[in-house]
Amino acid sequence: FAVVSSYGQGCSVCGEGKKVGNPDAVFVFAGQPSVPCGILEIAGNLGSIPLSQCGFLPPLISVCDCETIGTSSEVTTESTPSPVEPTPSPVNPTPSPVNPTPSPVN
Repeated sequence: FAVVSSYGQGCSVCGEGKKVGNPDAVFVFAGQPSVPCGILEIAGNLGSIPLSQCGFLPPLISVCDCETIGTSSEVTTESTPSPVEPTPSPVNPTPSPVNPTPSPVN
């Protein structure tokens, strides 16, 4: 499944309503180059995998840990309550060296 050209409409390599859960896993299929699951997913979304082949992928890519979109592995962020207190600036700045080394040093 080399990502070379576009076949038009994209597809989900995991199946409708699913996404790759382990994008760093490597999918290996005889006669095809090994490809990280994340790249395979991008190729499917961009239409670089023919729809006729995309339909056969979900049962073959178990290494990619396909999961339903919206499951717990997605990154969630919690907002910080405001206002946030700024970090105070240093009261006593670091002094410069008292005896700098002359140039050039032998």
